[in-house]
Amino acid sequence: MRGGMLVLSVLLLPLLAGCFGAMGVPLPEDRLVKLRAQLEEIDLVAAAGGESEEDRDDGPVRAHLESLKASLAPIADSKDRSLRSDAARLHLLIGYCWERLGEFREAIREYEQATGSEYGSVAFMRVAQVSEHLAENVPGEDPAKRKKGAIKALERGANFPIQMDTSTGKLRGPLVLVRQPAVGPAPVVEWLAVDIRHHAYAALDEYYQEKLAYRIFDFLVSISGGRDENRSYLLAIVLIALLAKLITMPLSAAQFRSMHAMQAVQPEVKKLQEKYKNDKQQLARAQMALFKEHKVNPASSCLPMLIQMPILIWVYYGIRQFVFRLEGVHFLHIDSLANPDVISVGGSLWPGPLLLVYGLSMYFSQKLIATPAATPEQQQQQKLMAFMMPVLLVVILKGLPAAFILYWLLNNVLMTGHQYLIMHRRRLEEGGAGPLALAQPMQPTQPPAPSSPSPAPPREALDKISQGTRPRRKKKKR
Repeated sequence: MRGGMLVLSVLLLPLLAGCFGAMGVPLPEDRLVKLRAQLEEIDLVAAAGGESEEDRDDGPVRAHLESLKASLAPIADSKDRSLRSDAARLHLLIGYCWERLGEFREAIREYEQATGSEYGSVAFMRVAQVSEHLAENVPGEDPAKRKKGAIKALERGANFPIQMDTSTGKLRGPLVLVRQPAVGPAPVVEWLAVDIRHHAYAALDEYYQEKLAYRIFDFLVSISGGRDENRSYLLAIVLIALLAKLITMPLSAAQFRSMHAMQAVQPEVKKLQEKYKNDKQQLARAQMALFKEHKVNPASSCLPMLIQMPILIWVYYGIRQFVFRLEGVHFLHIDSLANPDVISVGGSLWPGPLLLVYGLSMYFSQKLIATPAATPEQQQQQKLMAFMMPVLLVVILKGLPAAFILYWLLNNVLMTGHQYLIMHRRRLEEGGAGPLALAQPMQPTQPPAPSSPSPAPPREALDKISQGTRPRRKKKKR
């Protein structure tokens, strides 16, 4: 049950957080150079009309705008891939013409037409910078709405996939064009080609400083040694993992008690499956009656996991909000905890050592806490799940910041250790051979002798398991 809920949480988390990246692909550098030349051409056209508000002539820019519109019209609705790419480039150039004319809303509409293409990185940066300009400098605009649009565009830009810089051998995001100063119609100093992830993280850091999760991470870093110490950030992640475990410890204990109660009634469930193997409806009714009789709720083991999911998502968002401060924070082989833990093999990026260690920890934790299966089919499913789920996790989490992988590794170690201690204490109370006995698959039982039938588990024992095993204190006689 824990495995199924964990897969569900991992599948939902990237979808909720948008960590699969923005639509489109990084713009090749040769096209980036060509695009910069076309944007600079628009700047030259605008400069020919004058730079000052009083003497400026918008005629040359409007003429260039109409020329671009005429080039876009025949291919605007084309299904051809190369023509669609050209259409996105023209939308971007048209948007910049509107921007130079001071029509910023029209500019944003055109930029948004290009966000789903290979020019999306540049389009997102233009949407973000123009939205910030509208929020801060244009009367009559809704600042909160415009800032929200800027944050959304920056987040989409920050989610572009990481890649290996062949010249330096280090990880970086795709290059993107950023205007200095940020927004027209001010005169252009230059167009800069920068790492989109670094630029977006730096811009988002100013917005995120007001967030509660950001402040908590910043506080933990400050009490761990300050922002200037590399170890402060590592200790802050450790403290977050410890705090999360302390909060969820009662839920984890309740989840394990439910799993153990379900394990205790498995012999009876197996008998019902053999008795009603040809009548699924009667089997379902009999199982529900059995669970009700022994006060066992099959869904109670997944409810604590559902309650823990908001904490997991909160930590994920907290790390993403604080990720700019994690740039350059190194840990073992990782140069920056803000980047994913990946290594380059044959020109492709593969999961790194930290991510593989997490996958191994997940595999062994599942083997440790696995409950005996009622049927050979369920036993086979457990074996398959124990192998496939860590592989699935490693693939899904490959694009996340290494800081989150480090946190989840610590969280998994703490959770497994907690469950190990619970199992050890329970086995001692029951007189068993140790906690690993629970992880062994169920062996086929010999049929009982006719003269000595095997009694069913006492109801009192099952009730005790489902409600916990802490012995009641005996009242002292006075």
